[in-house]
Amino acid sequence: MDRIRNYLFVVAGNFAAAYMIFPEGTIAKSMMFAALMLLLSMGMDFVKSKMGHSLEQQ
Repeated sequence: MDRIRNYLFVVAGNFAAAYMIFPEGTIAKSMMFAALMLLLSMGMDFVKSKMGHSLEQQ
């Protein structure tokens, strides 16, 4: 549940930032940017969980 809340914050923040960056009146590019950034962050979390990355491992 904690990850879902973090992902919602990521989507909302990226959408707001992209809406301010792209000067068009439509939200299509902002939604596309937010979705791609969400996929990137979810992919990074997935890879990090599968790798079992820890500072204690050598």
